[in-house]
Amino acid sequence: MEDKALINEAYQLLSELNKNYQSCKQGTADEFRLQVLLNSTLKELKKAEKLDNSILIDLEKFYQGTSLLIGLGSLKLNDPTRTAWRNYDKFHCEHVKHVLTLYGPVLGF
Repeated sequence: MEDKALINEAYQLLSELNKNYQSCKQGTADEFRLQVLLNSTLKELKKAEKLDNSILIDLEKFYQGTSLLIGLGSLKLNDPTRTAWRNYDKFHCEHVKHVLTLYGPVLGF
């Protein structure tokens, strides 16, 4: 996938998630955390000119934080929002995870 296409696809999927998410919010702390993650990630994607590791790291931070909120938090998603999350989840695993580069020493256990 081309760099700009990856950024555009991520932006489109997260925008769809954000739109669907607005209809199921009830004002809990976890919902606020997810909204902050969505807003900051969408902002970074909107101003991104080219794909670099900082954009990939932002996407990974969003993915990890949201996964934690959905899996272990009190976040309850309606069906359209859950479907939008699954669409992003699939995109992230297929197009972001394998492109993300680690820097520095990595120790294997």
